[in-house]
Amino acid sequence: MVPGDDLPHVMSSALDQAEVNGIAASRPGLRGRLILGLGATALGPVIAAIIQLGSVPLLLHAWGAARYGDWLLLSAIPAYLTLSDLGFGDASGSDMSMRVAANDKAGALRTFQSSWVLVTAVSLATLLVAAVFVWWVPWQRWLKLSSISNSQSATVLLILAAWVVVAQQNGVAESGYRCDGNFAIGTFWIGVQRLAEVSTATTVALLGGSLLAVAFTYLAVRFVSTIAYALFLRHRSPWIHYGLRHARWGTIKQLAAPAFGFVAFPVGQALSYQGFTILVGALLGPLAVVSFSTLRTLSRLNFQLIAVLKHALWPELSMAFGAGDISLARRLHRHACQASLGLSIFGGALLWLFGPFIYRFWTRQNVAFDAACFHILLLAVVTNSLWDTSAVIPMSINGHCRIAVNYAGAAMVSLGLAWALIPPFGIVGAALALLATDAWMTSLVLRTTLRQVQDSLKKFIAALFVIPVFRQAVPVAPDA
Repeated sequence: MVPGDDLPHVMSSALDQAEVNGIAASRPGLRGRLILGLGATALGPVIAAIIQLGSVPLLLHAWGAARYGDWLLLSAIPAYLTLSDLGFGDASGSDMSMRVAANDKAGALRTFQSSWVLVTAVSLATLLVAAVFVWWVPWQRWLKLSSISNSQSATVLLILAAWVVVAQQNGVAESGYRCDGNFAIGTFWIGVQRLAEVSTATTVALLGGSLLAVAFTYLAVRFVSTIAYALFLRHRSPWIHYGLRHARWGTIKQLAAPAFGFVAFPVGQALSYQGFTILVGALLGPLAVVSFSTLRTLSRLNFQLIAVLKHALWPELSMAFGAGDISLARRLHRHACQASLGLSIFGGALLWLFGPFIYRFWTRQNVAFDAACFHILLLAVVTNSLWDTSAVIPMSINGHCRIAVNYAGAAMVSLGLAWALIPPFGIVGAALALLATDAWMTSLVLRTTLRQVQDSLKKFIAALFVIPVFRQAVPVAPDA
């Protein structure tokens, strides 16, 4: 080799490293990340409100109440396929964040590739099984569908199942964004994806598109946007890349317990959301489904703001625990719970007063307003906000298994309770079952979380009534 022949390679490597260092140097510290994270997650409720408040009246106008009720019932079924990622998306996010905080990027890459390989393999296998069995179920008779045949229902369900499988790739990619200080950017583009697919699909419906056409639109938009999301991750964090080289069976086994714990959360959520939708539809019919679903959606508009705190704090809490800073984790937990409780009470009071007017305007008086059901759902949001926010502590350190399993069990019990209460009380009975579940979960989660952040119940309650000062709650450390 002639001296200097390797100069282009050396210069290229130097430039690549300079690019990586430049990206890292441009990233903000802890306070900046929290501000950007809160801003990005705050955009989520705005997008959700646009979607929920905009798509519901438009789809009701395009399809009518009965056909829209069929869509709600069919779109609820594939949500159960979210279980096919086995919880490794969330578990890898917490693990990678803690590893990066401890300067273990090699271990974080092993976690990323191991999780991606497993999630991809299992989700594709699950989709294949669904493709075989979806045609043998009498969906029209079981769900009391009124505007679509059984074969068409199966096709819609299969397309929506494929949409879920593609969307699961974003869960693994989001772990990469989260661990490397890019949580805000990753969250922003997830919101853009959701807005793009819903607005495009709603437009297709308004142009006369069938349920099948709308389902295919969801899949097509999500497929393209998911590829773009993965490519942008590679640009932001060049050390994170897809592949098999760093995947390890030992890493998968290490993440198995917390990952399966995360599986219990979507199980509970599916039972609570889609499960209640299906139960109400089976007992009371599609029109009752529209009534209950729209009332629950409106009651939880305030909860969208509360979810901002949880998701913005998640990566920072993982890094705080990874760096051994329990004091910071404790302060963040106190202020997050204080803010979520205040927002839920204040927002619930506003919805209690103005909810009937908003609801009638939103549905254009096509659906009757059930005041008793709505008020109980607002109380459920208050209890749910406290335990859901507090649960981010065990989730951020993969120490959430007991809480997750109990949540899934409580959701199953609530379905049984709703099955007993719906016949005599209608949709009010379903709301009462939800309130009972959230009240029990609040007690369980707080006991676990306070132990993990080394806090006492007395000091925690006292902190809820102290006016927070952001600069004291989130100090700028020298290495932040």
